[in-house]
Amino acid sequence: MEGPLRWVSMKRSGLKAKDLLATPGFSGQVLATLSGVTYLLGDNGEMLWLVRDGGLLHRRCIEVSFLPPSLFRGQNFLVEDHLLQIGGNLIYDLSPATEWKPPMLRPEDIGPFTKGQAGVRRLLEVISFSSGNHDSDKLISMVSFLIKERSFPTCPLESVAHKIYTPILNLAKLYLSQGMVNFPIAARALVGLGPGLTPACDDFLGGLLFAAHWLKKCYHGKFYWDEQPIYDLMDWAKHQTHPISSTILSDLTLGHGPESLHELVVRLIREEDPERGMNCVDSLGRLGHTTGWYMLAGLLTGMFLIPDKPNRFWS
Repeated sequence: MEGPLRWVSMKRSGLKAKDLLATPGFSGQVLATLSGVTYLLGDNGEMLWLVRDGGLLHRRCIEVSFLPPSLFRGQNFLVEDHLLQIGGNLIYDLSPATEWKPPMLRPEDIGPFTKGQAGVRRLLEVISFSSGNHDSDKLISMVSFLIKERSFPTCPLESVAHKIYTPILNLAKLYLSQGMVNFPIAARALVGLGPGLTPACDDFLGGLLFAAHWLKKCYHGKFYWDEQPIYDLMDWAKHQTHPISSTILSDLTLGHGPESLHELVVRLIREEDPERGMNCVDSLGRLGHTTGWYMLAGLLTGMFLIPDKPNRFWS
């Protein structure tokens, strides 16, 4: 039997979450519950999630002060008026929630393209490998080596993450040498690879495509690659990985990510002191078990997309 009715006020919400909650009759089920986050999947196929105070915000995210441990996969939810009801005894009041928006870049904020890459190099020099996860630290170190030397670092065969590192480094080398040519087809080797609801290779790929999106958006005269093959990749990925990962990956491709990823790419493009970017790095390091570190590795790699020319053939 469920306990007494509990009312909780929402604090902040992303724009996509706000729009979904305003959709008449929006309903569905709890898809997954993890420490500090609950994922909701609507009957219309759209997803949003609830996070406790202090969690990283996202356009699909709602910040709340309370998430009961009693929530479980398969519970029904329903939105009526400004109220989100989960199960029979938990109601979230949407009316007090303010809208969260990621930081935006103004034209005058955008520095020279090469300065952003220089900022990545400086950031890699000051990153403290303190994730507490040896494999995550090793990945950042190897990506740093690949960016600097354009050659493969040593990947120990005995490493438990070797099967993840190798395809990541193969794709990173292709990206750094050819840009988006042949990239969408080669990227299929990464989708769904790794354990968890958001596999590590999905996280890396998402971070990389997030950077590529913002580079193209900010530097109009340097990048002309066709986006349709990337959208086709995302459609294909829906059937190859977990629905949570597919949603996050597709959003990253469109330039929508967790708040610290937005803050970091803005700092890099603005040419800010890399020491100021360490707060973003530390925050990403606390996202999931390794999710934030793999997204970070992808973002740093993605900032080195080579300029291309219009009217080229894209695979």
